[in-house]
Amino acid sequence: MFTAPEILVLVAIAVLGHVMALFWYLADQAKLKMCERTIYDLPIDAGQIRREMRNSLHAPIHAVILAAFLYLGFFKSTSWTSFIYSALMTTVWAEVWHYGSHRAFHLRALHWIHLEHHKSRLNSCLTAISFSFTEKLIFDIGLLGPLAVADHFLGLNAFGIAGWYVGYLVINSFSHANFELKSKSFNRWMGKVLTSTTYHSLHHSRYTRQLRAGHPHSRSHLQDGMGRLRSAL
Repeated sequence: MFTAPEILVLVAIAVLGHVMALFWYLADQAKLKMCERTIYDLPIDAGQIRREMRNSLHAPIHAVILAAFLYLGFFKSTSWTSFIYSALMTTVWAEVWHYGSHRAFHLRALHWIHLEHHKSRLNSCLTAISFSFTEKLIFDIGLLGPLAVADHFLGLNAFGIAGWYVGYLVINSFSHANFELKSKSFNRWMGKVLTSTTYHSLHHSRYTRQLRAGHPHSRSHLQDGMGRLRSAL
């Protein structure tokens, strides 16, 4: 069965997405300094919040799938060495899988899988955990399945894999914030290579179902004059 540390870690990664959503809600309500540079100064429809709340109910599926692999005897190594290389291997594979799957989900034939996430044109505190059940299932099985195969040869550590999930859930919540957190100089130079919160907000606001060759950006569907993009790109 499960050890006490395994249960604690599984519960932690199950609820972390919602904890981060609550963090952004409270930070916005408190008008913290980090929330000063709003990207889109527009009201978010109550219907979007209700829809994202419903979608968030299946957001912890990654913890369920990881628990299933643990129950079946996978990822049982416990050494510090296995923790480190498991975390590194998960990070590398997650980058490859996330990029490939996300690009694929923007192809016309597969976009129905990703469509639910892009119904949110403006990012709220819940957008980072608002995906269709199908997308969550495909992403997490596609992430953990190959790692389970590697586990047969290398002996992976569940805590190293969970460590990646912690980083992912925190960073993903920052990426979907409606506030630019990086400096103007970052967006002017490093922002051309590494993504910023503004970039991902544009990815949502410029969404259109009439995708062109699978490219994630197309023309804007926000009406001119609806609001202002206050962060300097």
